[in-house]
Amino acid sequence: MIDPQQPDYRNTPVSPSRPRFHYRLADPKTPPAVSIVTPFYNTGDIFRETAASVFQQSLQAWEWLIINDGSDDPAALAVLDAFRDCDARVRVIDLPENRGPGAARNTGYEAARCAYVCQLDDDDLLEPTAIETWLWHLESNPQYAIANGWSVAFGAKEYLWPNGFERGDKCLQSNYPVGRALVRKSAHAAAGGFDETMRSGMEDWDFWMRCAAAGLWGSTVPEFHDWYRRRENHGDRWALWAESPDQPDFLARQREKYPKLFESGVPRPARRWRTALEPIRTSAPCSNVLEKPYSRALLIAPWMSMGGSDKVNLDLIDQLLRRGWEASVVTTMRSDDAWRPQFTRRTPDVFAMPNFLRDTDYPAFLRYLIESRRPDVVFISNSELGYQLLPYLRAVCPEPAYVDYCHSEQPAWKHGGYPRYSIANQDLLDGTGVTSQYLKDWMVRRGGDAGKTTVVTINVDAEAWRRRDEARSRVRAAHNIPDDRMTIVFAGRLHADKQPRVLGRTLLELTRRGADFHALVIGDGPDGKDLRAFIQENDLLARVTMCGARPNEQVRELMSAGDIFFLPSLWEGIALTIYEAMAAGLAIVAADVGGQRELVTPDCGLLLPRKCEDEAGEARAYADVLADLLADAERTRALGAAARRRIEDHFTLEKMGEAMLKLFADARARHAACPVRLTERIGIECATQAIEQLRLSEALGETWVDPNEGALENTPQARLIRELENERDAAWAEAQRMARGWEAQHAHIQHIESRLKWFRRTSILTPIWFVAKHWPLRPLFERLRNGRASQRSPTTD
Repeated sequence: MIDPQQPDYRNTPVSPSRPRFHYRLADPKTPPAVSIVTPFYNTGDIFRETAASVFQQSLQAWEWLIINDGSDDPAALAVLDAFRDCDARVRVIDLPENRGPGAARNTGYEAARCAYVCQLDDDDLLEPTAIETWLWHLESNPQYAIANGWSVAFGAKEYLWPNGFERGDKCLQSNYPVGRALVRKSAHAAAGGFDETMRSGMEDWDFWMRCAAAGLWGSTVPEFHDWYRRRENHGDRWALWAESPDQPDFLARQREKYPKLFESGVPRPARRWRTALEPIRTSAPCSNVLEKPYSRALLIAPWMSMGGSDKVNLDLIDQLLRRGWEASVVTTMRSDDAWRPQFTRRTPDVFAMPNFLRDTDYPAFLRYLIESRRPDVVFISNSELGYQLLPYLRAVCPEPAYVDYCHSEQPAWKHGGYPRYSIANQDLLDGTGVTSQYLKDWMVRRGGDAGKTTVVTINVDAEAWRRRDEARSRVRAAHNIPDDRMTIVFAGRLHADKQPRVLGRTLLELTRRGADFHALVIGDGPDGKDLRAFIQENDLLARVTMCGARPNEQVRELMSAGDIFFLPSLWEGIALTIYEAMAAGLAIVAADVGGQRELVTPDCGLLLPRKCEDEAGEARAYADVLADLLADAERTRALGAAARRRIEDHFTLEKMGEAMLKLFADARARHAACPVRLTERIGIECATQAIEQLRLSEALGETWVDPNEGALENTPQARLIRELENERDAAWAEAQRMARGWEAQHAHIQHIESRLKWFRRTSILTPIWFVAKHWPLRPLFERLRNGRASQRSPTTD
């Protein structure tokens, strides 16, 4: 999938540089779930690319109807002939004459055997998971008739098109949803199909209007799923194409054609509100069992964001791929998924469930994915929902081994965080990997199974992180750092876990002592704003460069410019950034927490125990150690060189891959010898309860206001409250102006209060303080009553 931050328009879904997955049905007689309809008219070799993107779809249960719309070019017909007998799922339907794309698509819909039809032009491309994602999106959201994704334009013009059906009425002014989509066949019939008289283009846009006029609308998954081939001049084939001067006339005709639609706007399908203990889906919409020529792993993670655990997941996938495995990835929490392109560079089989499913369908999709891909190992990495769904997955998918991996205990979150979940689910897990002996001991003391728990250190690519002299010079020149000035590097999320306040105080203390240094702070997070303000208020800008969040390649470059790596964490397992800094040859100064001393020995760095109760005292202790290193460049270099050797000797990614594969093998052997059996009934109930907890957690999360972020105004509650407060204020003003309107205004305000009650019920536990502060309806009633009484005349009574 394309990286929206650094788009490479040459790396299309069929590019040789793309990763591959063995998408092929185990049973070729599997009935199709989707009919793909493609009009074909005198298309040349580029049609082979379209075909390649169809054949590599993750959903293999399809039929492909290629409608030959009277092609007469011999070269094009030769291309088409190659597909007539290539696969039993492909049917070529020849029209006796050219009738236009609308008629060709209608022909395809009539011949389609499936309830869902994918519209795909003969020169466009689809991402491998596009159709599978769209099918599940429509199954999960029956209120929609159409599903598609965002689009990538390539060829003569290159740009990203992150637009779709969510643009609502604006879709009547521009074709935001584009034409590649999955449509319910019943919707095509209800809308009357495509207008076959439109042979100059825009028939797909008109079809969306037809659907809207029939009360049908679509939903766009916020992911880049299709590639739209741009020509130098689309007008040579489609006179009404969007950039044509004829488009205003087209829109004028559409207004005449659909007057009610342009007057009232597009449909707005009702949102399906989640209800308490709503039953989960228990079946998949289709069968899609794939061949399995290789070992496979399914990774369940919360998200694909920049962070240490996510980098470990990427490294694990790399190690599996090098050993001949295939990997699938599924995530369980809403996120910007900034690192999704990093994952899709390794495997195309990646799914962010919150983007296309209601949460009540998460369990069924996971079941479907396991039954389809048939992984040897299901690997849970920091996914709370993954742990909660273990009973369900064990009950309905008993074949794979289930393994988890824990990075560190988190005392401030749920009595230990993910390791606590791991301990609670030991009977359902076939193996547990941990990052350190310290964490294994911590878990065993709390009831963990020592025999199932294996230390697998996360390690690092030593060669990739080797310090490059040219990078060091380049970074120092860019930030005006003299070659002889010692440089401190911090890399991590600017969050309380990493103690950015202690970082700032330590740098200030060093400055006050007159130490000569520069600091590079790499990363961002919720405490980033405060740290930047601290740096500015204390005149540290000349000494401290705030680099912000950077991709891994740039972090490596910045690390090359450093001499000392500083990480004053509150707690850790073993920080990945310390592995990376040691591989780059930096001396280490960090907190003696978690399993850090298993990596950082006295000959390559200094670890400080957290003895101080206050941040100022902790900062002074760190400043003492850093000041000594800044004053002794030779010792600092010796520590850095020893750190590099320790990584090369003991902590390479190859060693991590070997240890992880052994963990998997032991877990599979344990599973074969003593399989866990649960009934489907108890599994479904556990999944239902897990989704209910997710519903409550998300609802409470929406009401949470972080004081550091500043404000309520961006929350969904606050936006709705502002709308209803405006209604309330208008009612109050009207009641004050016209006392005789009391009854009507009182009824209106009662209606507003009923909406408040509904709002509180559907939003789950909106805090009372929030409502009391922002929705003072009771005092309003008293003011209204007082206003009414003061305006009454004596004769009124």
